[in-house]
Amino acid sequence: MPTLSQILQQAISHHQAGQLPQAEALYRQILQLDSQNVDALHLLGVVAYQVNNYEVATQLIQMAIQLNPSAPEFYNNLGTVKDSQHQFAEAINCYQQAIRLRPDYAEAHQNLGNVFTTQNRFSEAIGCYQQAIQSQPVYPEAYNNLGNALKEQGQLEEAFACFQHALTLKPNSAEAYHNLGCLFLKQRKLADAETHLQRAVNLRPNFVEAYSNLGNVYLEQGQLDEAVQVLQEALRINPQFGQAHGILGNVLVKQKKLIEAKICYENALRLNPQDALTYNNLGNVYREQGFLEEAIDYYRHATTLQPALVEAHTNLGISLQNQGKLRDAIAHLRRVLEIKPDFAGVYSSLLLTLNYSVDDNPATVFAEHQRFNERYAKPLASVCNISYRIPAVNRGGRLRVGYVSSDFHRHSVAYFIEPILAHHNHQQFEIFCYHNNTLEDEVTQRIQGCADHFLVCPKLSDAELADRIRQDQIDILVDLMGHSGENRMLTFARKPAPISATYLGYPNTTGLTAIDYRLTDHYADPEGMTEAFHSETLVRLPQSFLCYRPFEDGPPLQSPPVTQTGYLTFGCFNNYAKVNPPLLRLWAQVLHAVERSKLMIKLKTLTDRGTRQILEAQMLQLGISPDRLILIGYTNTIFEHQSIYNDVDIALDPFPYCGTTTTCEALWMGVPVVTLVGKVHASRVGFSILSNVGLTELITHTPEDYVKTCIRLAHDRDYLQTFRKSIRTRMQQSPLLDAVARTRDLESVYRQWSGVK
Repeated sequence: MPTLSQILQQAISHHQAGQLPQAEALYRQILQLDSQNVDALHLLGVVAYQVNNYEVATQLIQMAIQLNPSAPEFYNNLGTVKDSQHQFAEAINCYQQAIRLRPDYAEAHQNLGNVFTTQNRFSEAIGCYQQAIQSQPVYPEAYNNLGNALKEQGQLEEAFACFQHALTLKPNSAEAYHNLGCLFLKQRKLADAETHLQRAVNLRPNFVEAYSNLGNVYLEQGQLDEAVQVLQEALRINPQFGQAHGILGNVLVKQKKLIEAKICYENALRLNPQDALTYNNLGNVYREQGFLEEAIDYYRHATTLQPALVEAHTNLGISLQNQGKLRDAIAHLRRVLEIKPDFAGVYSSLLLTLNYSVDDNPATVFAEHQRFNERYAKPLASVCNISYRIPAVNRGGRLRVGYVSSDFHRHSVAYFIEPILAHHNHQQFEIFCYHNNTLEDEVTQRIQGCADHFLVCPKLSDAELADRIRQDQIDILVDLMGHSGENRMLTFARKPAPISATYLGYPNTTGLTAIDYRLTDHYADPEGMTEAFHSETLVRLPQSFLCYRPFEDGPPLQSPPVTQTGYLTFGCFNNYAKVNPPLLRLWAQVLHAVERSKLMIKLKTLTDRGTRQILEAQMLQLGISPDRLILIGYTNTIFEHQSIYNDVDIALDPFPYCGTTTTCEALWMGVPVVTLVGKVHASRVGFSILSNVGLTELITHTPEDYVKTCIRLAHDRDYLQTFRKSIRTRMQQSPLLDAVARTRDLESVYRQWSGVK
């Protein structure tokens, strides 16, 4: 007859071999013979934990503790049970009690560090892991976890050393290779990340986390098919691994498969309902589809779960801007800057939003641009280095001009820069285009054909792009973005060319003292009016600073719709951020004054029902019923978009931020545009366009004149008919469409700047 001790040893042997049913049976046999056998109670509790029966595990281990309160292993294992139930406070108490009983208990220190890591208490976790290593120097798991905590604290070199030491202790540690791969991914050393993560999955073929992060690497490298393949492998191994669902959603978004991405994000949230970043990503899908109200709900939920999640606050701010809720948008963007003061991209978004605001005067907005310069740009001035540049005169006087933009594709900016690029004199100018975007379409291809050199550069850091521009020996570098989109302000801050300018893409100063000039004209920036609000020197082109190229395959013109409908249709196709309460009040006055007239508003964001309801409610408060509004959302093609102008009699330019592309489109489609002239560039672009086409009768200088002009035009059917018949010829003969002259004007300025005749 075996003794209890022998039965216990046999049970432990089964337990260590993973034969849990056999171990459980023997532990229970011992307890039938000795109901207070602490080892059997404790180890039976461990078995219950291993089969996820946490309640029974807790009861059994607590019974063992009551019988022997001085056993540190009991507290350590009870802590593990509590940790698995997300009862973190109880887990911490258990681990701390185990350490009090045995101060050099390395495993308890390690486990305590893991709980602190789960709670993002990384400083405390680092101390625990260091104590575990001090107690047990040969402890690769502790080195791995210490490295992860250091990585989260931004101590990347120290983290790298920990992972390397873990590999020294355990050369075939898949975990260490995985952690090194993740560290390289964080540093955007993608080739190294791929190598180490691939090594991790080779060592452990069912390493689902490594497959998942390898998918992230392929995503960052733009290898989307490979990313899908490894993420599907991760989900084959473990269909319940939420991270892989989330990353696969990110890949599908890149592939424009939004419906499939939405399903992935929903699966990720089903598996991890507290994942704030996935709520944010799901919001992005809804926003991309034009459903702003739903997107905003997801972003708000993300910020509730994780109040310091900068991505969610940023996207919430941008979405609120797209709904015209500028004060709320600005508040969220400022919140991001409180959380992450070094986030220059969000500061740019804030500056762009301030251009739409009716609450801020030009001096206040300029001061914010100057703060951007002080905070982000000026500290980079020390890296300026142009001493090795070859002067243009040594290249036969041929100037190298570089244009930097994210919009060398079907985009508003392309309407105005493509005709310039198409008419540059390549005997005198060598043209470089730096395209900060992976998107390519037929417009990209045409622009590539216009440039001597075309570099797709979104994967280059600001410093790397600046180095490339220096290597290209650019004489004049032209920014086409300002603070919009995926801009490269911090490349310009490094002064990679001796002369730099900003042009077209942003209606205000950049604030950067590293940028020398801003190109404009006498209409948009009259002498003496706006210089005080610019860090750059204003250079006014002789006629129009804009050079418009109409959409080549646009729809034909039709008669004014009033001739068919019997009522006058006003219209505005501008960004919702430009639609503000004072503007709506003015439009309501126009509608009240012109009997039976309607207002067509076409915005991508009006695809969203909630956004439509907001606008309808605003107009109803002004006495305009919904039946007098024609609200149109997203359209699939440019042709379809421009065809809708045939349903508009008179276009209403917004203020204080005028339209540019929309004004040119409306005119080209035979629709007169009434503009109200302001005191800054953003509110004077309509003045510039109309002046250059000779349409001074559409220019107003007071809100009262704006309303009167709309009323006058509404009752002048002959004018509307004549306008449609003559406008395209008039535009073609105007400075606005004279691409050769506008390009020569620009080239003349470039030569003046460089001193090359």
